[in-house]
Amino acid sequence: MLRKIPTQTLSADPQLATVRAHFDEHGTALCNAAALIGGGAGIARALRLMSALREASRLDRTTRHRLVDLHRLLSLDPVMDGFEPDLTSWVLLDPASAEVEQICLLTDQLHALLVEIGERDEQQDALALEPWSQTAA
Repeated sequence: MLRKIPTQTLSADPQLATVRAHFDEHGTALCNAAALIGGGAGIARALRLMSALREASRLDRTTRHRLVDLHRLLSLDPVMDGFEPDLTSWVLLDPASAEVEQICLLTDQLHALLVEIGERDEQQDALALEPWSQTAA
């Protein structure tokens, strides 16, 4: 059984809190989807990511990279740091099946999460530059 990701933390990183909340809600389904597509290696990737989220104090570059890798796996992107998922079980699935529909939905939600993280990065960068622009004027 998967342990829950803590959503009530002392982390000041709003991005980490957002990702933890997403995985609290969808973590089991993401692991199942990763297992369906990538077999044992796919589920191991998802579980490593979830473990890193549990232990993190901020959303670092490695964890972000793992998020992107999980999205690429679910998107059936064949090249991920030398990891090529075993797609033989995927080929046996009916494209109109509920499993494929669920994987597509999870992939879209994960993409939306990545976009949200990127937007927060841009907002933080803008706030960080704001004092400099005021003193330069």
